[in-house]
Amino acid sequence: MFVAVLFGCKSSKNSGGNKNVAGIYMPGLNLINPAYIVFHKKDTLSELHFRLNSANLLYTKKRTDTVFSANLLIHYDLTDLTTEELADSASIFFTDVGNNKQKKFLDGVINLKTLSNKNYDLVITITDLTRDHYIRKRLTVNRLDIYNPQNFLILDSNKKVVFKNNFNNNDKVFIKKNENNPANSITLKYYSTDLPIAKPPFSTNAEETNVTFKPKLTSQLEFDSTKTLTYIIKEKGLYHLQASGSVNSGPTLFSFQEHYPKVQSPENMIGPMRYISTKKEYAALTEAENKKLAVDKHWLNVAGSNDRARILIREYYSRVERSNNYFTSYLEGWKTDRGIIYIIYGTPNVVYKHKDYENWIYGEENNMMSINFVFHKVSNPVSDNDFSLARSPIFKSSWFRAVDSWRNGRVY
Repeated sequence: MFVAVLFGCKSSKNSGGNKNVAGIYMPGLNLINPAYIVFHKKDTLSELHFRLNSANLLYTKKRTDTVFSANLLIHYDLTDLTTEELADSASIFFTDVGNNKQKKFLDGVINLKTLSNKNYDLVITITDLTRDHYIRKRLTVNRLDIYNPQNFLILDSNKKVVFKNNFNNNDKVFIKKNENNPANSITLKYYSTDLPIAKPPFSTNAEETNVTFKPKLTSQLEFDSTKTLTYIIKEKGLYHLQASGSVNSGPTLFSFQEHYPKVQSPENMIGPMRYISTKKEYAALTEAENKKLAVDKHWLNVAGSNDRARILIREYYSRVERSNNYFTSYLEGWKTDRGIIYIIYGTPNVVYKHKDYENWIYGEENNMMSINFVFHKVSNPVSDNDFSLARSPIFKSSWFRAVDSWRNGRVY
């Protein structure tokens, strides 16, 4: 049972300073960890879809109660970015009846009062009242056109909202459009995802390889009378939909590998090993007939014992999977600039997130011995999660020190 009570309010806009948010990349620390999707249903209404994992909530019961329950408070402030005035604000109280052992998703939707041709700043705070823990998230609500991804809602084969946009072959997908979008069809462009992985952080721009990003297939898809289209994912790749040839923005569907973001086959374990292997070692892995045997032998040679090999494998691929969760863009998360740093160096001690960049610090802040990485946000029509590392030769020694640690059987 999921109960919600809405309280309207008119609070002022939150103002935050430069805050260390490294917890967003620390597994287990960010206890609530909600997912959000914004969908502009029509000219005067946007929907904020959210998902909570019951495993991340604290369920308790009083002596007089017969059931366990979790209590949450969601508060949001919606600010018009042009006038800087508060356009909408409310607090919503949730009670979910269950227990800690029951694993389920708590999905909900909040209606937001928005207008076309405007941009909004949305700040959402979810508080687990029982645990006295909260998480705050800032989103941009983009209503400047009717073609950007927020004007489409992606649903799975059961017509449930998709929060992690990764699919397997033969998955059926439904896509709803903004009710005010007059287009009867949309262009689908299919791209291969067999693209180069990130370069080491000391590589200069001159060493970068230019990637040709052209569609392998283009087709037209039709919306039905309910303003919905149906599509079946046919093969691994990236599926980008756009309203016309002159409008690049639109929803994107991803099919990277089976069970993504998890790594569950020897074939999928080999790719991320390129960061800590030589060209000769990597070639031997990719060309091996028995991939599992080759992967096991490589890690055993590195670790020196079965126990140490298990520790290395568990930590290395946990970082790969977390990179897939956190950093997926038009590339698998482990292939990205943030992914390569996260896998090799681990979770940063300090993270400052800004509108256009992220600053990661390994070590103490303002310590000359610490390592400082800056990732700049890249404007990308198929992903809002694309960041590019500001590379520099100064990272060369720390990089080889970290890689040597892995190659000598020690987690870095």
